[in-house]
Amino acid sequence: MASLVEFAGMGDLLVAYMGDWHRLGVEERRRRGLPFDPELEARHLGWLDMVLPARDGRGGGDG
Repeated sequence: MASLVEFAGMGDLLVAYMGDWHRLGVEERRRRGLPFDPELEARHLGWLDMVLPARDGRGGGDG
C-alpha cells in the first residue's frame, strides 16, 4: 500500500484522500448508470481503522 508510506503520520489526510476516491467512485457509478454498490465504502474506507493508530479510544486518526 503505497498510500500508507506516502501518508505516514498524516492519518487525517489519508482519510480525506481515500474519502475523495470513494466520492469519485460513487459519482462514476452514477454517471455510468450502474447500480449502487453497498461494498464501495468498505473497499475505500473500511481498512483505515486497521492501519491508523487509535485516537481517544475511538479508532482512526494520527494518535
